[in-house]
Amino acid sequence: MKPAPISLSPFCAQRVGPEFAARIVGAGETALLNEPLLGLIASRECPGHVLLETLDRVPEWVKASRVIVSGFHSPLEQQVLRSLLRRKGRAVKVLARGFGGQSADYRPTPEEREPLASGRLLVISAFAADVRRTTRTTALSRNRLVLALATDIVAPHVAAGSPLATMLAEART
Repeated sequence: MKPAPISLSPFCAQRVGPEFAARIVGAGETALLNEPLLGLIASRECPGHVLLETLDRVPEWVKASRVIVSGFHSPLEQQVLRSLLRRKGRAVKVLARGFGGQSADYRPTPEEREPLASGRLLVISAFAADVRRTTRTTALSRNRLVLALATDIVAPHVAAGSPLATMLAEART
């Protein structure tokens, strides 16, 4: 699947910033960005009960037709994506790396193929094609993009004193 430039709504472009918005490319159903997005963000490590409580909320989100936007990178976020896609939910996955070049296709995981084909998934990136690995810096930039795109935010677990905690506190002010 070839990534293509994404045009954000004026409201989203303003929140993201025009320069950042101009760099966004994606593969999948771009219309998902026109809906109110529920941002899911969580620290890498979290207690098991938080994971279970969050997974219990996925059916509610699917039933309410919420589109979840996340990096789907932390273990909790990955589990939510699996549950969401199995339940025929919709998601916007934000990468913390580039797609890998103009001639490169996005290679979806087996669990992403059907949702991409049926219009339930959009995978986006704001990074240059030569950014091939997720780093702390790209992960933080990706998380800022998730927060900028989201109309509502769910943060089931955030480690105290982490960069994510600081970012969330800034986003709420």
